[in-house]
Amino acid sequence: MFDNWNSACAMAMAFGKIDLPKSIGSPMNSGIFYRSVGKMRGQIRDYRASVDGATFGIHVVEFLDRYEVHVDRFDPYKKPLEHLIVDSPDTLMKIPILIRILK
Repeated sequence: MFDNWNSACAMAMAFGKIDLPKSIGSPMNSGIFYRSVGKMRGQIRDYRASVDGATFGIHVVEFLDRYEVHVDRFDPYKKPLEHLIVDSPDTLMKIPILIRILK
């Protein structure tokens, strides 16, 4: 399982976003991913892996029929502000609205 997900991470780094069949197995079984959150796009779960010595991170989005794997330029756990600005600017723009709602 670990080798499959390592290969998937390498492919995502080389080709950008890739789709994988669910038959690859859960990212949680690989030992390198942990549960996370992501922009709602109809997925059922999100997973992330941090890369030692790097500021980028691997993001797996689980849908009912497949996994989508892509590389975030900034790992949200290492560089949260940079992640919001570069990888998820639409989320950053929603923060003032959320603050207004919570007041």
